[in-house]
Amino acid sequence: MHDVTLTVADDHLGKITEVAAAARAAGMTVDQVLDQVGVICGTAPERCAPALQALDGVDAVELGQTFRVPPPDSPVQ
Repeated sequence: MHDVTLTVADDHLGKITEVAAAARAAGMTVDQVLDQVGVICGTAPERCAPALQALDGVDAVELGQTFRVPPPDSPVQ
């Protein structure tokens, strides 16, 4: 599962709850709906990204990135 942030198109801000419901139906677990800024946050498998991007009212889909640092005793720093 990846952290996912959906940006809702300006013309769909009044329908953000419907966009969130469609995102749930497309496989996203919605954690927050930030209606004042037009953002929906949650998690979803990476394979859901194309379906989320195709939803009516979704302007952008951003998948969270994971970075890992080697342990302090690792030869690579």
